[in-house]
Amino acid sequence: MGLKTALGIGVAVIVVAGGAYMLSQKQTGSVSAPIEARMSTPLGVTFQKVKVGKVTMIPGSSSDRQAEVTVYADSDGKTLYTFDKDTTPGKSACTDEQCVKAWPAMAAPADAKPFGQWSVIARDDGSKQWAFKGKPLYTFVQDKTIGDNKGDAMAQVWHMALLQPEEGVTLPYGVEITEVNGANGQTLVDSRGMPLYAYDGDITSGKCGQAACGTDWKPLLAGQLANAMGDFTVVNRIDGVQQWAYKGHPLFTFTGDVDLGDANGINADPHFKIVAIENYYMPAGVKIIPNQRRGGLLADNSGMTLYARDRIRFDGTGGHAARGADRGIPTLGLTIGTSGCDAECSKEWHPLIAPADAKPSGYWMLMKREDGQMQWAYQGYALYTYSGDKKPGDMIGQDTYNLKVTDGTQIADARHGMGLYWRVTSP
Repeated sequence: MGLKTALGIGVAVIVVAGGAYMLSQKQTGSVSAPIEARMSTPLGVTFQKVKVGKVTMIPGSSSDRQAEVTVYADSDGKTLYTFDKDTTPGKSACTDEQCVKAWPAMAAPADAKPFGQWSVIARDDGSKQWAFKGKPLYTFVQDKTIGDNKGDAMAQVWHMALLQPEEGVTLPYGVEITEVNGANGQTLVDSRGMPLYAYDGDITSGKCGQAACGTDWKPLLAGQLANAMGDFTVVNRIDGVQQWAYKGHPLFTFTGDVDLGDANGINADPHFKIVAIENYYMPAGVKIIPNQRRGGLLADNSGMTLYARDRIRFDGTGGHAARGADRGIPTLGLTIGTSGCDAECSKEWHPLIAPADAKPSGYWMLMKREDGQMQWAYQGYALYTYSGDKKPGDMIGQDTYNLKVTDGTQIADARHGMGLYWRVTSP
């Protein structure tokens, strides 16, 4: 998009191919800057859910639960930590034998390159270590399983490395950064949690010149006293209202996004791009296919739906997510592992096999099958396609149940409770 600025008294006119729109005086410093999302994790660094705080009653739930946070973890899912004594840029203060033994460094490959908020430091022994926002990362020797966080607040100087993309970002009132499933990452959202889209066209003429952009796109309105802050500026619209812009691009919501996690506007109009702050890792053989009822689904590159085998369970909401694409409980998925589908099962349910050189990253991990092959797992659950699906978008395998029966036959082993069922997977 070619842009040029014509400065006037008190305002600037941004000339876009096909028209112009008036900008407030305070917007002229950051007009139409590129919107580029950073990658959340390098290969070998994953996301894990960790329980924190006291047990509390969740409204609508049948049991008490602890709050959860998302932390960075190593390829085995062990929580990563920062060290308050690491104050010299590019250097670790955890170098003595006792510290190194208790807090192993998060190793980076010898050829690792910095990107986004990730950097690489050289340790005294010549090895490389990942650092996040300038802070070297470590695991803790007492953490034995995924979700352990025994090192948090240790000696008041060790802290979990949290996924907090909003940290240090100046946001207008009513705008937040949060995880949006359909966008596979962290995006700007409005006060309802609906994702925001940046417009690359002219909002003073054509369908975007009125209070609404056709019937599909609604402007993110700014208050009359709103002022520019950070990368956010205010557009004076021709209809007399003010609208927020991000890096010079007017912001809109999409009426087709109705539930938390929706990002149905991504492919609705090429002039609107979702404002992604961080992109999550996605294996080369996987993509998200739109599904308004289920909030988007994971599929292989040919469009065939990906399934997870989950344990049958009941909770205060009836057992399944209302939208039919429950992410499940990561620790439960890890318990099931690849045992949920043996060699006989695999004749119908085909494991999503990972390349030999694949590395875990983000929500994606690897599980080793009995034949030695590595299988992709998402949010703790091994993934499969179903032979009964004949064309892209089919979901014939959804809600296929295998229950334990009382005639001595046991479909599922003791770890699988009442039995197992197949469900589609959402991002």
